[in-house]
Formats: sequence, C-alpha cells, structure tokens
Amino acid sequence: METRAKSGIEPASEVAEAAYPTLKESWGALGWFLLIMVLAVVSVFLVFNKFLHHTSIVVSALATALGELVTIGFLLWRYRRRLPRLRLLGRVPGSVYALLPAIVLAQVVLRSTVNYLHLPNWAAEAFLRLEGQPVLAFVLLVISAPVLEEVLFRGILLTGLLRNYRPWVAIGQSALLFGLFHLNPVQTVSAGLMGLLLGWLYYRTRSLLLTIALHALNNLLALQASTHTATSKLNGVEDLFTSSWYYVAAVLLSALVLAVILRRVHQRTVPDPAVVM
Repeated sequence: METRAKSGIEPASEVAEAAYPTLKESWGALGWFLLIMVLAVVSVFLVFNKFLHHTSIVVSALATALGELVTIGFLLWRYRRRLPRLRLLGRVPGSVYALLPAIVLAQVVLRSTVNYLHLPNWAAEAFLRLEGQPVLAFVLLVISAPVLEEVLFRGILLTGLLRNYRPWVAIGQSALLFGLFHLNPVQTVSAGLMGLLLGWLYYRTRSLLLTIALHALNNLLALQASTHTATSKLNGVEDLFTSSWYYVAAVLLSALVLAVILRRVHQRTVPDPAVVM
C-alpha cells in the first residue's frame, strides 16, 4: 500500500507503514554496507591469501563487488515487505537514449570544476593499480559498479524515499548517500553531484536501465580518460584547453546543453503518481 508524507521530511505512519527506507533507515543502509564491506574484505583476503597466495588490487575489486551484492541481497530480504517494486524500463522517450553521450559529456565537464576544490584523492593509487588490470577495470567500473550501485541507490533507496518524502528531499538524500558511499573526498563531492542528476532522471522516468546506461557510459569515459592522462601531462578536463577562457566557455556551454536536454526530459515525462508531491 502506498504512503503519503505530511511534510517534506516526515513520512506518514498513521495510514500505513512507510515504504523502505525512511531517512533514518537510509543512513542505516550505508551502515549495513560498511559492515558488510569489512566482512567481505576479510573473507576475500583470507581466501586469496590462504588458497591462492595472492593479494592485490584483485582482492579489493572482488571485495567491493561482493560487498555491494551482499548489501543489496540483505536489504531485499530484510525489508521485502516494505520495498516498492523495482522497475527496469520505466517510461523513457526514445530520444533520451540517443542524447546520453551529450548528457555524459556535459556533466563530466561541469563536474570537472570540483578539481578546483583541491580535495584529497585517497583512491588515486588504487585506481592506478586497477588500470594495470584493464579487463578487471572494465568489468568492475563499467559493468559491475553501474548495475549494483544503481540497483542499490536508485532502485531500492530512492524509490522508497520518493514514496515517503517530497522529490527534492528524496533525491538530495540519495545523492548524499551515493557520494559518501565512495569513501573518498574528491569522489564524495563529484559522485554526489552525479547522484543528483541520476536521481532526477530516475524520478522523472522510473527507469533503472537509463541510469545504469548513463552511469556505465560515464565510468567508461572516466576509465579511458584516466588511462590517457596516465601517459600524458594532463591532469583533468581543464588541461585539454589552451586557455582558461576556453575552459570557462566549455563549462557554460555544457551547462546550457544539459539544461536544454533536461528541460526536454521534463516536458516529455510524467513522474510516478505514487511519488509524494
């Protein structure tokens, strides 16, 4: 049974039990992930060390994927009676998929401005080692991460939050958790901004396939760019431009392109009627 919120931040409870999760439970989901990740890392490390005598980036990669998968399975089991139905296809105008490359490029340029905050990148060395395993990097970053993270953050958490709270609260909370989930300062901000975009697109279309495709394309571009910059003197998107004015113009153009596309999506989609307005 659907629920409605009396305000932007308090879920309804007097009519029916709120969908999973409430705001408090969404924080709990992040806690469950961290606990499961610790157990996953220890388990994978022991297996590789004892039986294969091998400890490397492979261990971290497998532990991360395992932690995400187990977290999803645990939440689906524990809160199965309160979880809204997951939707893969949703309602997406065909032109939106054709515009995905433009959306990805525009948001990558916009998020590149985060580099000027000079935030620590605790995962830099891990990413460099991962790039030395190109097949593993592709499977983990372009296939596993987009599917598992979108199911967790948009399919499970955001879907329930949208049933209990106003869209701006639900999207903002899911984006915040998505950023913190990466456990790396520079990624926390950058992924949080991307989470706002993914969350809004999911809110308008209810399509996990769309957010998975966008997420995968974004990670593929990031992986290719990272591999290229490792063999060049480039440190980021801004270094592609010979003048700071060109970079500023690219940022403004990207903002305009993204705004036009999102306006088109807004005009051609209708949110799920179960969403609290």
